[in-house]
Amino acid sequence: MRPRPTGGAVTTAFRRWTLAQDPREVLAAAGVGPWWVLTTVVLAVLAAVAWAPGAQRTFDISFGQGLLCAAPMLVSGLLFSAVHRRRSHIETWGWVWLVLGVTSLHFFLAALMAMSELQGATVIASLFLFTTAFHGRLHRVTPKQPFLALGTTVALLAALPLRDSDEHLGLFGVIGPAALTAELYLGTFAVQHDRARAEAERLRAAVQAQLLEQQEQDVSRLSRALGEILGHHHELDSALMSAATAADMLSFMGTQRTGHGRSDHEDLLRTLNESLHQVREMVAEIRAKGRRYVGSEPEPVELPPLLEGVQASVGLRFPDVDIQLSVEPGQPLRAMMRGGATTLRRVVENLVLNACEGDGKRGASRVSIQARVEPLSGRLEVVIADDGPGFPTALLDVPAEQLYTSKPEGTGLGLYTSECLLRASGGTLHRRNAPDGGALLRLFLPREYR
Repeated sequence: MRPRPTGGAVTTAFRRWTLAQDPREVLAAAGVGPWWVLTTVVLAVLAAVAWAPGAQRTFDISFGQGLLCAAPMLVSGLLFSAVHRRRSHIETWGWVWLVLGVTSLHFFLAALMAMSELQGATVIASLFLFTTAFHGRLHRVTPKQPFLALGTTVALLAALPLRDSDEHLGLFGVIGPAALTAELYLGTFAVQHDRARAEAERLRAAVQAQLLEQQEQDVSRLSRALGEILGHHHELDSALMSAATAADMLSFMGTQRTGHGRSDHEDLLRTLNESLHQVREMVAEIRAKGRRYVGSEPEPVELPPLLEGVQASVGLRFPDVDIQLSVEPGQPLRAMMRGGATTLRRVVENLVLNACEGDGKRGASRVSIQARVEPLSGRLEVVIADDGPGFPTALLDVPAEQLYTSKPEGTGLGLYTSECLLRASGGTLHRRNAPDGGALLRLFLPREYR
């Protein structure tokens, strides 16, 4: 077996690192507002370090020197936040930019630590240690994906020539390894926590899916039983009509009787008519209840958190697949679904899993999930697109009821079950192949209006 090229291994590791990130959390921390606050704080700290009473003796750093070291960090951070202001995800070039920006922030603190007097350097060292640990947790830095840790190392080495004295070498020798250890430890802990949370979510979803399946089987059996009962209502009506006619004939014939016999005959006819009336009422009640209770009422489901849960759980099972989520901002996306969030999650998760698995031989490397309000009908639309092999052309128009599948060990139940659950709630599922390759699924769901 030929050894894998080093460049390919690095690219794969970097891609897995980006998939482990939480873009919402990163973009929230790197927003325009936080960066303006940080800029103000940095300028205030540099002014205090340069001009506050006694600061010269403790730090001995001029405002110009500090500002020159902070300039790359501030410019990079403000530009990054401005470019990503209205974005919901970060492209590969954005992650590279982020690594360089965090490295410049670490260099700023390391440079202050190097240029300061030893007494003040210990204070800045504690801030440097806290910052690297925070970034390790936020950006999921691990020994297998140590890109930010490498940036921290570069920042320390670049700041070391700026040291005020050789005594700072000992401080760098202690703080450097401590900061890298904290960065890697908290990053690894955060990744393990994410995996445990995703596994717990997957187990919870599996249990709910099993319960839902059992409930569906129970409802199906009950529906069939009620259907059989209601299917005989014509026969019951006919039988009741015949019995009522016979009772009328007996009543007419009984008018010719006299005395005690006529009285007994009338009592029997009255009892017969009352019993027939009760039977009619019971049949009507059974019919009404059967029509009323077959199927549950639709429930409102918040679409964005549900899709985020699907993205996280499927991403854990397929870490090499880039699953992107895009939700239309500005208006609530609440679907009406029989069975609630559990049923809708099962539908979407089935379809995303099918996209990741592909035809069993080749799966998708990128899956996108988009949710919006369809402008013409006002319904909710969820589009699931992938770059996999797509649907076989010969099977594209085959109804899902025929349980077709292109996977060698597949059953076709996933797609069929998804269509059934959607139709039960008034939704639809359209499937086709995208013009540039891959499968394209469009789900239309009833929307809750408030």
